[in-house]
Amino acid sequence: MRPEITFRKAQRGLGLVTVIFMITVGALLSAGMASMMMLGHKQTVQSFQSARALQAAESGVQLELSKLIHPQVSGGCAATDDEDWTYNFTAAGIRGCSATTNCKVTPIDGVDYTTITSTGRCGGNAASIETASRRIRVRTVRP
Repeated sequence: MRPEITFRKAQRGLGLVTVIFMITVGALLSAGMASMMMLGHKQTVQSFQSARALQAAESGVQLELSKLIHPQVSGGCAATDDEDWTYNFTAAGIRGCSATTNCKVTPIDGVDYTTITSTGRCGGNAASIETASRRIRVRTVRP
């Protein structure tokens, strides 16, 4: 003899509820993972743009120091004090970046110190996550 199997009414359809629950949980996990991957991508882009902006700012300082050392070169800090100069770069690596430099001469105990401030910017508009800006300040004795 075989025992007779009977299901209670409350247990009918439990498999369907379980499958719907598992599909919902799987969809939520997939959406969460996609969101985390997008955040990681944005952080990578921001890090890359930050490095490029730092290189642009350093290039701006180097251009101004070169003009201070070689006064025969026109423009930049050697020409005027406390005026902004903007350099737009086209070289590989910092193409699309710019550096805005400013120089200020400060006499201290008879010695002229030049402070060069360079702000490097890379990326799209200022509101974009893909934009980065870095500022460098260098002080040197004016030759």
